Amino acid sequence: MSEILDQRSNLSVINALPSVIPPTTRFNFIKNWWHRSEKSSSIAEARIVQRIYAALPDTTIGIPTFARVGKISLDKETITSSKSARLVNTLYISQQPKQDTAFQFEAEPNQLESIIQKDLSENPNDKNLVMCHGYGAGLGFFYRNYQTLSQQPGWRIFSIDWLGMGNSSRPKWTLNKKSNQTWDQIVDDVEEHFVESLEDWRAKVGLEKMTLFGHSLGGYFAACYALKYPQHVEKLILVSPAGIPEDAQRPKPVVEQSPQETLQKEASEINASYQADAAAVENIAKKQQQQEPPQQTVNEIPQNVRRKIPSWATYLWDRNVTPMSIVRMAGPFGPGLVHTYTSRRFAHLNEAEQHDLYDYTYQISSSTGSGEYALAAILAPGAYARKPLFHKLAELKMPTVFIYGEKDWMDFRAAEKAKKFMKVPVKVIRVPEGGHHMYLENPKVFNEAVRAEME
Repeated sequence: MSEILDQRSNLSVINALPSVIPPTTRFNFIKNWWHRSEKSSSIAEARIVQRIYAALPDTTIGIPTFARVGKISLDKETITSSKSARLVNTLYISQQPKQDTAFQFEAEPNQLESIIQKDLSENPNDKNLVMCHGYGAGLGFFYRNYQTLSQQPGWRIFSIDWLGMGNSSRPKWTLNKKSNQTWDQIVDDVEEHFVESLEDWRAKVGLEKMTLFGHSLGGYFAACYALKYPQHVEKLILVSPAGIPEDAQRPKPVVEQSPQETLQKEASEINASYQADAAAVENIAKKQQQQEPPQQTVNEIPQNVRRKIPSWATYLWDRNVTPMSIVRMAGPFGPGLVHTYTSRRFAHLNEAEQHDLYDYTYQISSSTGSGEYALAAILAPGAYARKPLFHKLAELKMPTVFIYGEKDWMDFRAAEKAKKFMKVPVKVIRVPEGGHHMYLENPKVFNEAVRAEME
């Protein structure tokens, strides 16, 4: 054991990769943009995955592991066109008790599918944890969790990039709005797209049962999958899932409207709310200038219509102008935009980790747009689901665990409320000192919570 722990500080035990272009100068941002390719994206991912080994120095390594990352084809026939091929990027971590080193890593191995199926046949009693990332992220975001979770005896770890996201293939997005479609129809089509791609992946690798884990938008799709294919899900772990609460401010129309009609209605409501709030604040300011005691404070601004975002932002949202599309349109300025986000959002990480996560995020964000366009179909402006999961959760047939950060912008109270209507064992866990990405911000407590569900 001591030998394994001593080797932890020596990263030469894993293959060396080209170092990241540091986000320190404008020239480096331009250089990163200029050299961006599928190869550079794979290298950025490999850097993050290699960090599994030393991400948490205090983790006790008792079981050697082997991590492999590669693509699983969902197509029955070989498809050469990248615009139509369905390839799901998959990280597979297996326990190797006879392995001499604590950790081994292989990128793009030959016959990953066969390797997985061989392990399944040789160790049929081992359990499977399948992890699904959230919007704008990828499997690399869980690098601070894999090592601890992989030490649970008798478990395999799978982590996937959703089809059209991360380093999975980017087939052309065809689920666009049609004038004769309702929002409910669009949502159903998008849910089916991701649920069936996950089911095709499960069938291709040969899993019969799994504990399914999903974060944010990945949690939404994981719940949809568990509702449709409960026979394959032993337990459901929803990490700060999107789409649970109902929007109390959004009345349900008596007559179903087309997306165009709904868009115009939403935009007018948001604009009216925005103007009403502005008028109230202006009125307060005038009274203060006149040295009159204000009759109404900012906190007392009418709340009958919640201010969300300006109507122009609603228009862009429904036109699928995504953060990733802005990064792509920004060209050589794209890396700088991503660095501004990652340096602030993940300021708690050390500089080397920040740089690796910045490069990884830029690489997957600047790839061809595909699965990212699902966001506007699933969530309305204001981040509420067009078809909330709240009432559907009562139909789940497996134990369910909700995990939120104590500083999470997702409201854990929606899960507490849904729990009252669910007919299965349910837990709601809150991770201290953690926000929406609590798995990165407080990985020790988060990992302990997930491992407890694997026992």
